Amino acid sequence: MAASTGTRSVFDHVVGQDAAIETLRALADSPAHAYLFVGPPGCGKDTAARAFAALRLQGSEDANGRTADLVMRGIHVDVHEVEREGASLLIDTVRDEIVAKAGQSAVEADRRIIIAFEFHLLSDIARPVLLKTLEEPDGRTEIILVADEVSAEMTTIASRCVRVGFVPVPDDLIVAALEAEGVPTDRATELAFVAAGDLERARVLAADTELSNRIAFFRDVPQRLDSRLSTAVALVAEISAAIEAALEPYKLRHQSEIDDLDERARQLGERGGGRTKVVERHKRELRRFRTDELRSGLRVLSLVYREAMAALGTEAPPHEVIALSDAVHAIRLVSDNLRRNANERLQLENLLMNLPSLRRD
Repeated sequence: MAASTGTRSVFDHVVGQDAAIETLRALADSPAHAYLFVGPPGCGKDTAARAFAALRLQGSEDANGRTADLVMRGIHVDVHEVEREGASLLIDTVRDEIVAKAGQSAVEADRRIIIAFEFHLLSDIARPVLLKTLEEPDGRTEIILVADEVSAEMTTIASRCVRVGFVPVPDDLIVAALEAEGVPTDRATELAFVAAGDLERARVLAADTELSNRIAFFRDVPQRLDSRLSTAVALVAEISAAIEAALEPYKLRHQSEIDDLDERARQLGERGGGRTKVVERHKRELRRFRTDELRSGLRVLSLVYREAMAALGTEAPPHEVIALSDAVHAIRLVSDNLRRNANERLQLENLLMNLPSLRRD
């Protein structure tokens, strides 16, 4: 089922995931009824889910085929994409968008595929509802669950799926990809650090002229801290404004995609052209991009405290070392909490209230 030499593959845009792609190609010839794609944000697992769905429906990974084109654009009639509304994947969504859809027949293909994104945010009470569908497959539907991680509570569901693991895209591959697209090496290296394994994000950030200023802003935060609530609140407001400005390149990219979609629909006489689905995907991506930007800033913040620790001499008082170590740990906790949709403002204000100041005066 692999694409022939010289033919574009649906997997071409999945970078740095050779082991996962090899597994998916093997699974295409010996499929299961449920799959669990697990990997860090931005590793390419969402694209891989669509690519695998295209491969299963089309019978080949030729990206030029009509079926592959529709699946990769998220508008194929026999591929149903499920996205959360609110902080978690709710039981009503699971019932209506996964369980009910799993019982429906395909329209064009010989099977129906359901892709559920951000599955790690599945609500507790929704698990038993989904479990029954996974335990009693009808043979007509394949389900792909896409998750950043697998918690202990998800173990039973995970055991009913074929698991495919994804890893962060290595920095050297991100740099190489960006260089091939005309980005200077120094800039590509900076982008790879900020993107933290997310090639697509690095590509979008390549057009962000304020990235270096944003990095400098986060590096300066520890020097402005004074343990006062008013200072923390003011800094969080500045951070929020910086993040909103950082979303502009993403919004421009989304608008360009909508414009292309509208033009394609006009030329081909397609009604709607899948516009609603694309708009919903854009909303989901903006939520993720915002979190990614915040977590990127927190990585810079953590780096500053690590550098401060490294600069301490061997005779430094133990309490200073502990304070800096605790700061790094606290930053990591907030970063993890943001991935789980914790209250952004409160998390940041509390963090900045308690981080030690690195004022030079």
